[in-house]
Amino acid sequence: MTQHLKFKNIEYLMHSPEKFDETKKYPVIVFLHGSGSRGNDISIVENSSAFTKLCAYQNHECIIAAPQCCAVNWNEIMSTLIDFIYMLRSLDFVDSHRIYLTGNSMGGYGTWELASLRPWLFAAIMPICGGGIAWHAYRLKTVPVYAYHGILDKEVLPEESLKMVREVNLAGGSAEITFFPHLSHNCWDRVYEDNSLIGKLFQHSSSGEKPDFTEFTNENYG
Repeated sequence: MTQHLKFKNIEYLMHSPEKFDETKKYPVIVFLHGSGSRGNDISIVENSSAFTKLCAYQNHECIIAAPQCCAVNWNEIMSTLIDFIYMLRSLDFVDSHRIYLTGNSMGGYGTWELASLRPWLFAAIMPICGGGIAWHAYRLKTVPVYAYHGILDKEVLPEESLKMVREVNLAGGSAEITFFPHLSHNCWDRVYEDNSLIGKLFQHSSSGEKPDFTEFTNENYG
């Protein structure tokens, strides 16, 4: 079942398991779409291949929450997006320790940035063909990262994902990257249709505690 809902000025989709039971606690995958799905028509997100494939995931009962970006990019509504995550965490049927974040292209950038700003809210992240601010990456030292990128991508160069993964690992984190040698920008269909890749997220849970970043001061780091 997919509901069309609204939080503040954000339209969003919430896809629930077929046998949804509001007395249970469910993990949540938050999906941030790419630039082609921006605007005020939520059906564009709903009909996208990425959202459709995520909703077809069969190996684990979970909720898919997919907001629509009503601005130029996710950064422009980042504060509202953070509030959106807190709203999801407050729902009785959401397991606040098992919220996962993924996104493709512009949503890949949004995934890196949102997780860097509030790493304690996410149990693991899966940025696809995106990139981020390298000097923010240390903030993901406690968040498992599974990044994916097509080697032939000319729209967002593979190095954008690679530099983020390197910085997370340099900070003592756990980030891995998978390159698809024969794919270009759209590698998200390959990822989201593979149950084994999505399933990696569910191996993790979050304590919800804010990490200690004092070792990463300007004096000691960067």
